[in-house]
Amino acid sequence: MKRETLSVLIVEPNVLQCDLIKMALLRSRMKPIVCDQPSNLRQQLLEHVPDVLLIDTYLPGRNGLDLIGELNSEVLLKRTKVFFLSSLGFPEIVQKAAQIGASGFLVKPLDPDLLVTRIKKCFSH
Repeated sequence: MKRETLSVLIVEPNVLQCDLIKMALLRSRMKPIVCDQPSNLRQQLLEHVPDVLLIDTYLPGRNGLDLIGELNSEVLLKRTKVFFLSSLGFPEIVQKAAQIGASGFLVKPLDPDLLVTRIKKCFSH
């Protein structure tokens, strides 16, 4: 049985980076959805549960790791694979992401093909 199109919610403050991610996802027949403000993330998750959430670790006025930790405690991400994006790949940041249940961690500058490969790998059973 073939899986439906994967929906991917993107929380990335850098517009150019976000556009690059959207193009890579569209090319791979995935459905990108952009969350323009971290403060809107909770509401977007209540309206539509994505298959994947791509989120930067450092958002304007907010730490992406802390935000996901809060959302995990509210069970909003129970069926969603979370991938963190960051310019900083320090081991302690990657470890914290893993502790809060991240399915992946990618360091910027982002390789769009690697991103798509990692997402697909999470859903290949």
